[in-house]
Amino acid sequence: ARVMESVFGGTLQTEELVVKALRFLLRVALAHCSNEAAGFELRAILLAVGCALVEKHGENYADALFEAVAEFEDSPLGQQAGESAKLGVAVYLGALSGRLGADKQHGREIDILPRLLQRLLDPESTASVQDQIVKVIYPIMKQNKEQANETLKELLDIALAAKTPAMRRRGAAMGIGPTVRGLSIQAFAQHKIMDRIQEACKAKDHEVREGALLCLEGLAQGLGRLFEPYAATSTPMLLAAFSDSKPSVQATSKSAAKVMMAQLSGPGVKQVLPAMLNGIQDKQWRTKLGSIELLAAMTNCMPKHLNTCLPQVVPALCTVINDQHNKVKEAAREALDQVGKIITNPELKAIAEELINALIEGAQYEQITKEVLDQLLSTSFVHHVDAPSLSLVCPLVQRALKGSSAEMKRKGAQLVGSMVILIRDPKDIQPYLPSLLPQLKDRLMDPVPDVRATVAKAFGTLAKGLPENMLGDSLQWMFEMLCSSGDVERNGAAHGLSEMLMAMGTSRIEGLLPDIMAHASNRDPNVKVEVKDGYLGLFVYLPVAMGAAFEPHLEETLSILLRSQADEASTVRDTAMKAGQVLVRHFGASHTGVLLQPLDECIFDADWHIRHASVILIGQLVEQILRAHRLPTQSAELMFCEQLPRAWRCHVLSSLYVIRSDENSVVRQCCAQVWKQIVQNTPRTLKELLPALMERLIGSLASPNKEKQRVAARCVGDLVGKLGERVMPELMPIFMNTLSTGDAHVREGVCIGLAELINATTKELLSAYLDDLIPAIQQAIIDDAEDVRSSAGLVVALLHTSVGPRATQEIVSWVLGELLHEQNEEHGELFLNGLEQLVTKQSGAVLPLMLKQLTKEPEQGWTIMQVQGLSVLSVVNDGHTIHRHLSDVLPVMVSAGSSDNEELQEAALEAAGRLTDRVEQGGLHLLSDELVKAISDPSDPAKRAFGARLTDRFFTATKLDTVPTLQDILRAILPVALDDEDPDALAMGMVALNSIVNKVSKEVLSSYLSDIRTTILALIYKPGTQTVDEDKLLPGLCDHKGLEPLYPIYQQGLMHGSAETRELAAKGLGELVDHTTEAALKPFVVKITGPLLRIVGDRFPGSVKRAIVDTLRALLIRGGPSLRPFLPQLQTTYMKCLSDPTEAVRSRAGESLGILVRIAPRTEPLINELTKEAGTNADGPVRISMCQALAEVLINLPAKASDAAQDKIVETLESKTMGDDTETQDRVATARPLGLALRLHLREEKREELLQSLQDALGGDEAARHGAALTLANACSAGKVELPAMEDDLREAILKVAAPAVKKLAQDSDPECRAAAKKLGEAVEALQKGS
Repeated sequence: ARVMESVFGGTLQTEELVVKALRFLLRVALAHCSNEAAGFELRAILLAVGCALVEKHGENYADALFEAVAEFEDSPLGQQAGESAKLGVAVYLGALSGRLGADKQHGREIDILPRLLQRLLDPESTASVQDQIVKVIYPIMKQNKEQANETLKELLDIALAAKTPAMRRRGAAMGIGPTVRGLSIQAFAQHKIMDRIQEACKAKDHEVREGALLCLEGLAQGLGRLFEPYAATSTPMLLAAFSDSKPSVQATSKSAAKVMMAQLSGPGVKQVLPAMLNGIQDKQWRTKLGSIELLAAMTNCMPKHLNTCLPQVVPALCTVINDQHNKVKEAAREALDQVGKIITNPELKAIAEELINALIEGAQYEQITKEVLDQLLSTSFVHHVDAPSLSLVCPLVQRALKGSSAEMKRKGAQLVGSMVILIRDPKDIQPYLPSLLPQLKDRLMDPVPDVRATVAKAFGTLAKGLPENMLGDSLQWMFEMLCSSGDVERNGAAHGLSEMLMAMGTSRIEGLLPDIMAHASNRDPNVKVEVKDGYLGLFVYLPVAMGAAFEPHLEETLSILLRSQADEASTVRDTAMKAGQVLVRHFGASHTGVLLQPLDECIFDADWHIRHASVILIGQLVEQILRAHRLPTQSAELMFCEQLPRAWRCHVLSSLYVIRSDENSVVRQCCAQVWKQIVQNTPRTLKELLPALMERLIGSLASPNKEKQRVAARCVGDLVGKLGERVMPELMPIFMNTLSTGDAHVREGVCIGLAELINATTKELLSAYLDDLIPAIQQAIIDDAEDVRSSAGLVVALLHTSVGPRATQEIVSWVLGELLHEQNEEHGELFLNGLEQLVTKQSGAVLPLMLKQLTKEPEQGWTIMQVQGLSVLSVVNDGHTIHRHLSDVLPVMVSAGSSDNEELQEAALEAAGRLTDRVEQGGLHLLSDELVKAISDPSDPAKRAFGARLTDRFFTATKLDTVPTLQDILRAILPVALDDEDPDALAMGMVALNSIVNKVSKEVLSSYLSDIRTTILALIYKPGTQTVDEDKLLPGLCDHKGLEPLYPIYQQGLMHGSAETRELAAKGLGELVDHTTEAALKPFVVKITGPLLRIVGDRFPGSVKRAIVDTLRALLIRGGPSLRPFLPQLQTTYMKCLSDPTEAVRSRAGESLGILVRIAPRTEPLINELTKEAGTNADGPVRISMCQALAEVLINLPAKASDAAQDKIVETLESKTMGDDTETQDRVATARPLGLALRLHLREEKREELLQSLQDALGGDEAARHGAALTLANACSAGKVELPAMEDDLREAILKVAAPAVKKLAQDSDPECRAAAKKLGEAVEALQKGS
């Protein structure tokens, strides 16, 4: 056969030889092929020889070759030929179909395809023949798609028919794949192939189900990778068939599954895997078994593609490894063995069986898992770990991490780190991370510290060996857990985060450190304790993880940790202390100077927790240094350890000795313990340490840190108390020299030290240094720095207590003398400051000396320094002492403030203000007395002005309740504010009055209306009388807007007071209006008039209304045109008042209307209304008031009334005046406006008509005679009211009627007529004289 392959392939050239060779192959060579293995190999060679022959000569001799094959197929020999010959016919026909010429191709294909299909669907055919036919029909189907479509329908019908013979069904199913391939993949949808197969899989007939599975196999085999999109939908059908009741269906499904699995790519595997994994969980054991077998088959067919799926496959197999059904267990074990076989790592391949055994049995027997973990940890790996190896190891690791034993969890975490180191490609472990990372996170929160530490290191290894994106949210999660509520969670997160950050590189840490330090040092009370504690916890682990890379951050970190000791939360303090101890332990010996600087600063902090922590850490720092030099730590004598620098020893020991005097007992006790550990002989150490200690004490006393000053001062006291005379000769010169040469902080520190020294030493010892001490203290008490003066004042007070008054007297007398000395005026502020400190510290001893000397007026007069010195009284803490001395000090300040020197005035005011600011409620009456005396001084207007200024300052600044003194203050300030003869006093009085009104509410001030009005009345009375001077104007009202502070008080009483208060307020407002100018009143007209109009119509007693009407009348007179906007309201108001029951109110209203018409633009409606009411009102007194008001209007009208108004007046009043039914009072009332109209307003013809009527009435009845006489009398004279001169013709006309009537009526029988005649006679006489 091999020779034939060589000969037939190259030497045959003619058609005859080629055809003869093909016939030989069909008739002879293939007939000798047996069905054994050797025969199959021979057949394959012979088939290949024939195909090579066709390939080389097919195009030239296609027809001859086709005829030779067809002839053999149709011959009896061909009919009786064996399987190999029939297979050769099929193969050669298929090979010839691709070599036919274009002109013969279609016809030959039509002949070839049926022949192939006949062989394919022959029930007697064999599987090998069918497989070969399937291989060659694809080109024919592709070239003839119309025939392929018909063939596909036929094949589907045959394969899925119920009673199709087995081989025929198989042939049809196998032919579907190449047919679909020839038509293109769209044939699936066009022929609904998958739908038909799915239906067939559910059929009741097992042959149909078997046919459907064969179709799947044929499609997978014929399409290859093109079938992948349909593999996912096919897999459930296969898995369902695994548990079919018919063995033939089961066998067919397994065969189809193997074919389909062999064709899948990596993505295809991922598509079908979920269905297989679901199948493993199925309740049917056959489905489980089939799924497991599929997975096992996949390991054989495509181990490379399966690598990415092993993280899902192996755990799934582990779940059924102990299934109840033995076949399932055996299949799972075999599948795991298959996985083990594809391991390439030699070290793991050697223990693959143990790994699988642990997966199988380890869940029940923890010891097995433990042994395998130990074996893995003890294995020395020299090769990388591949993905299949990880698939067996990772489930064990996960089981260990889930275990209850701390040892198991720790070993699991160790293995995670080892695996990351050993993998070649990070992608190998990536599939396992979604399940490993959550478990590692849980173990990082484990209550066992050793487990947390191991897991944290595992996270560090992961971060170092894997890209950050593979770690998911691990870093962010740790930052979040850093702020969680649990201590264990925060601790684990801090450790894990430290390891991860270090693994990511120092640059990453450097970028995050500022934010970490900011959170750790945050002192905002709103920040949660957990946040601060979590970020501080990082410093427990970061320094260890970073090592030398952390050195640049040592000082800042330790400062943050020490400052965190001031936190209120104990957890924060504990964490900060733990982190500080870590720093000292790892860097104490190598970076002593760096660590000592923040410790030295914080050892004197104001918070005792910080000082306590600093002492503890200093003790541990010393211990680390001693250990580094191999010196004993429990019985060391640090001062004499020559291996250490002397300067360093002195510094540490002096700090500790000073802190031994701390005010907090916990700090003192802790420091004493540290001192005992490193100092065995304290006196001997102090002797060596004293120079350095004194330098340290002076430096501490000079520090701006108050706590450091206090501790150093106590240490000085402790030294003096213990050593006494031995240390004083050395201390005092140092103190005196430093007090005169050092800076402000140093001088303050010396004074603090002196205070402690005085407390600690004896009187005798102190007296010996007093002569040197007093001059030094005198200079310190006037120091530029306030803190120095304060400390010096304390020293003076202590000296007073210790050695008596000598020091106080000498120092106070010196300060006062220098204060009053003219040459020291430039530096007077220093002496004032010193005096303040002396008074503050010992007021009882200093004040008598100060007041005695400063309250005496010098010959040259009061000085600024003297006044300012007296103001030092204000610094006394005891308010009663200030009150007691007000009468001593304020008169001096008032006297100084009334001088001509403006600087002295301002100084006196400022000094007095300092005192008044310190007055308390209990001393208010004493202050009020002094203010009233100054304001009311009758002899000196300058004192009144100064008293008013001081009153203004007091009421502007005080927060006291001034109401108890208000009555006296108001009585004193009002005369000055409104009517003082001195312009300055007047102006300042008004300023003070405004301050009082601004300070006290209107409601309170309105209760003092009586006092205010009484005081103001006293100002406007004529001297020596109780009569108001109508012409007097108050300058405070006119020139200084005096109405501004006063009118709100009156308005409050007017609007909200009792009836009596309202009357008082109304009268008072009227008095203010009467005694001010129109210009000064103008800005307040609206403010005053509005409230008056609002309440005048309310139901109040007549006296209140009269007072209001009087005030409105005064406003009309004084305000004039300013009241034009209110004229309509005023007119309405007065008309209402004319109907008031009170006669006085009606009378004032009528008079006011007379004034109103002088400025009213329209008067006719008013005249008409008055005329109407005068004639028709039902109330007699009201009618009379209307007549009186009309008379006032007629008198004051600036022009004559209109003709209509004249007619209305005459028509209404004439009948009322001379009618016999009118009462005498009405007749008298109506006669006045009628007579005034006759004289002032009537036009000539109307006048003549009225005179004729009057002349006729004089001859009428008694009522007519009476009314006519009264009318003529009013026309001749208006009584006290001055009228304009009468025209001659009018006078003659009136006298012509009136003169004869006088004599006639004088003899009338009616008494009323005779009385009217008398009045008329007087009026005529007055008229004649006026002419």
